[in-house]
Amino acid sequence: MSGPGYGIALADGRSKAIDALIEKRETTLGAVLAGGRSARFGSDKRKAVLGGRSLVSHSIRALETSCAAVVVCGSDVPFEGDAISLNDLPGPDLGPLGGLCAALAYAQAKGFEEVLTVPVDAHPISPDLLDQLAISAPSVIEGQWLFGRWPSELAERLDAHLRSGQRSVRSWIEAAGAIRIEYHGVRPINLNTPEMLAILERGQALGSGAEVFPVGELSFEHSATKDTARIVPVETPVAIEFNGIGYAVMMATPTDLEDFVAGFAHAEGLARCDEIADVQLVEAGGGWVARANLPERSLPKILERARTRVSESGCGICGIDSVAAALAPIAPVSAIPNATPAAVHRALTDLRSRQALGQATGAAHAAAFCNPAGDILLVREDVGRHNALDKLIGALGRARIDREHGFVLLSARCSQELVEKAVRAGIPMLVTISAPSSLAIARAREGKLTLLALARNDTALVINDPHDLFGCR
Repeated sequence: MSGPGYGIALADGRSKAIDALIEKRETTLGAVLAGGRSARFGSDKRKAVLGGRSLVSHSIRALETSCAAVVVCGSDVPFEGDAISLNDLPGPDLGPLGGLCAALAYAQAKGFEEVLTVPVDAHPISPDLLDQLAISAPSVIEGQWLFGRWPSELAERLDAHLRSGQRSVRSWIEAAGAIRIEYHGVRPINLNTPEMLAILERGQALGSGAEVFPVGELSFEHSATKDTARIVPVETPVAIEFNGIGYAVMMATPTDLEDFVAGFAHAEGLARCDEIADVQLVEAGGGWVARANLPERSLPKILERARTRVSESGCGICGIDSVAAALAPIAPVSAIPNATPAAVHRALTDLRSRQALGQATGAAHAAAFCNPAGDILLVREDVGRHNALDKLIGALGRARIDREHGFVLLSARCSQELVEKAVRAGIPMLVTISAPSSLAIARAREGKLTLLALARNDTALVINDPHDLFGCR
């Protein structure tokens, strides 16, 4: 099968561009898997437009950042750039593996060592996708198997695999011994419907203030999930320095940060907004550093703050003097939850009747610990959601209740502080009434925490499901 004699099926005559680019970068061929009939989408998804460009053009551009050349497999849709089209091998209508087989054959014939594949209908594509995948063996992104890195020497094996009647991607992953890699960063959204595309378009229009995450919508009535996506606000540490002195690290959405710094300085009693010199913003270490010069009269208060580092809120984040410290690694939860959708629904139904302070005031949060069956064992309330969870964890410890066998239900927004508190307490699953932030999702993944949010009477969003408890791995 190797070499030009295999009969690679080119759909157009632009292969000269490929030859010229092989020497330009590493010998990695990018391949857009663009076959399929778009049955669920209702129209040809390859032609669908995101941000003014077709999905196939987005895929090509993403691969061009790390590949010497790009091919598009199984598509006759016009696209921009020097990519060429390949017909599927060993024949049509073989699904994405037919496209991969064509790409591997082409890579082998043209001297590429490997193929980096992406599906046409999953975006955004991380610019460091190639680096995240294993180098010395075939590898795929866990849960999104069409994102893969494949040695071109596998061409003959895949051809034989397909000719034997095997067409599922899972069967090929197992036959090839592909390593499944946990993905870091914002996961691509599978754009299976126009609604999913609209959610991604709307989220991207919000710029740095929002991210879009793939989630599963869990139906309590049917105990089943369906794929969807959720726009969440970005939460990131912002280290504030006044007059060259570290003052505080605050968790914030990274939009209008100049206004935030000015308003923060005013609220701290350091200076009027019109007295603050130009704010300098530097992106660093997964967060931001904001620097500003205040009037000389502000210096004593700044120095006093630097000396005392008094914690200012229950979140425990204020006063940390570096972004790196705010994002310090957390050890994953070792326990595996075993709650069912029915158990989660039962706890949700019972929570309101257990919120005495909340019902009387309308101004208190509740944190409840539930056993795997959904029975609420303990409830603690407080005006602060962080305080309520701290109280609950303390009560569990004092009562010597095993935190590893059960889950926590919170009547609150899911912020990163609450996720981190649950992980550090060894609690394997967290359910919240309101939506999460981007950092809460990232920390839940890092901590292997099963996370459900926007829990309502009928549904809940499965945000992170590391143990495939709800079928959203």
